[in-house]
Amino acid sequence: MFKSKSLYFSVFFFLCFFLNAQDPKNIEVLKKQIQSGKDDTIKIKRLLNLSNKLSSSEFKEAIKYANTALDLSFKLNSIKGEANAYNSMADAYWFHSDYKKAQEYYFKAYRINDSIHDQKAIAFSLYNIGWIICIQQHNYKSDKYLYQSLAIYSSLKDTLGLLKIYNALASYYVDRYQNDKSKKVYFDSAIAYFNKGIEYAKSAHYYNDLGRIYGNLGDLFYRQKDFATATFYNKKSYEIDQKISDSTGMMICVLNMGLCEMENNEVEKAILKFNFLHGYNQRHDIKDMEVLALQGLAECNFKLGNYKDGYLFFQKYSDMKEEMDKETYSTNISNMQSSYSLEKSEANVEQLKQANEIQELKNKKNTYFIFGLLVVAFIVMTVAALLFRQNKQKQLINIQLKEQNHIIAEKKQEIDNSIQYAKGIQQAVLPDLAELENRFPQSFVYYKPKDVVSGDFYWFGEFQNEFYCIAADCTGHGVPGALMSIIGVDKIVQAIFEKKISEPGKILSFLNKQIKKVLKQHSDKSKQMDGMDIALLKFNKSLDEVEFSAANRPLILIRNSNTFEYKADKMAIAGFTSDQQEFSTTKISLLKNDSLFIFTDGYADQFGGESGKKFMSKNLKELLVSVSELSSVEQKQKIETAFNNWKKTYEQVDDILIIGIKI
Repeated sequence: MFKSKSLYFSVFFFLCFFLNAQDPKNIEVLKKQIQSGKDDTIKIKRLLNLSNKLSSSEFKEAIKYANTALDLSFKLNSIKGEANAYNSMADAYWFHSDYKKAQEYYFKAYRINDSIHDQKAIAFSLYNIGWIICIQQHNYKSDKYLYQSLAIYSSLKDTLGLLKIYNALASYYVDRYQNDKSKKVYFDSAIAYFNKGIEYAKSAHYYNDLGRIYGNLGDLFYRQKDFATATFYNKKSYEIDQKISDSTGMMICVLNMGLCEMENNEVEKAILKFNFLHGYNQRHDIKDMEVLALQGLAECNFKLGNYKDGYLFFQKYSDMKEEMDKETYSTNISNMQSSYSLEKSEANVEQLKQANEIQELKNKKNTYFIFGLLVVAFIVMTVAALLFRQNKQKQLINIQLKEQNHIIAEKKQEIDNSIQYAKGIQQAVLPDLAELENRFPQSFVYYKPKDVVSGDFYWFGEFQNEFYCIAADCTGHGVPGALMSIIGVDKIVQAIFEKKISEPGKILSFLNKQIKKVLKQHSDKSKQMDGMDIALLKFNKSLDEVEFSAANRPLILIRNSNTFEYKADKMAIAGFTSDQQEFSTTKISLLKNDSLFIFTDGYADQFGGESGKKFMSKNLKELLVSVSELSSVEQKQKIETAFNNWKKTYEQVDDILIIGIKI
């Protein structure tokens, strides 16, 4: 019936600015200072400050003050004043959705800043241009403007600038992900840039920006219908707004959490929040947020079967939205009609209206004076009672929060202890690295789980004078992946030592059937469609031949700096693979000093570098070639150093496993 989700996104980005940008007292002070000031340089700054404050609400006024500042800048030959004036004009057009005009003036500011080599101002212009082209106009091929801005802000180490550009890049990838949800890399990039913004906001103690970023993350997960995660980030945003006494931000977080609860069918929780917002909006006359609260109350009541209340709230919502739409339409028409005759007519109407109001006030002055005193007394008493009640409620809530935090801390500790215990179990199942080193002195295992326990695992062992070496990647990581790895090790041992299967391809076929059997994947109704990718090597006694079989994982052989890649069968072990699937076996002759590498996909999929992109398989192969002539200890060190240099401050995205063997 409703489209609450579509309204959710405008709330956080627009409402925060709209409610805080307009400060009537500051605006009046600026106007008086402009009229009385004699220093033209200071007057330019005040004119532009006033234009910026009015850009979201009074379009014509904002343009007028920016033009006045531009004329004065020409008169004083102030290059910086000209650039800043063009930026203010662009801001005003941006707020009124005239992106063509906004882009035109941002480019003018960019050309001026470029001519005087003002790097910080250039970065700001590129940020503005990139935002319009890439995000507003969805021209994704022009993301160079955003990345150029990022490069300049990074070289200047401008924390505030980096915060802006990281938020812009995150929003850019959110927009790309919304237009193509099959590309998970866009979602991952958005998360990566939000995390960079969080890092900088925390280090610089910019709590306002930190709260906004958490809100944006909640916004992103709301789009994915991950309402639990969206609520988590909105709560973090709420906590920050509470600490810095940002009541507007707190109310927006309450609204967003209510929307999440409503979508998640926690209707009774949601309706409490919407009722609270309804009262707050009425006290503070916040129409933009009130219309959303009324819409939420209407939908919640309908979901609860309270059709009468639902209809009443829906009627209020419809009336208020219609009123706001009329105001918006009226404002847009007024902004477009900027001729002198219209302005003169408006001035005459305003003067007449003021004259009527003055006459009416004179007629009712005595009556209102007495009535006003009574109203003031009543308000003072009411406010005092409300403040006392709110203080009591706040104390009770704080006590409850402390108790809940204590319970959460205890549960978290229990979970951490359990996972650490699981790590010990998984380590006990994996073979001792000395077994590999005894057979191949020049060998190494680079093993780096994403979490405490891992979905990647290695296994090697000797049976009947033949040596087996395996690198495997189970579905997922963390605890689910670790459980799959234990099943995998058990079935590998069963195939080789109990069933005495020696051919690598047949070992993988056995492994495929057994894992599907354990997870009951033979049933069409099974929800456990997990599996694994795997590479298996079997060396003969004389080490002059190796047999290779694999599911989705290749073998890299480097001989005299030449690279030979042996492809795997293009299907996984278990999951959606057929029970009757047969895996091929490749026999490879070996020479002394040959280097063999088997690995999982975690290293190549890691985000990092200057642009937050994946490392890629091609670069991994080049890295392996470059280290193949080194000792095993040096190989492992080089691979680890390269990974850390690439990852930098990005979060590790998957478990990592590389096994290297030199003949």
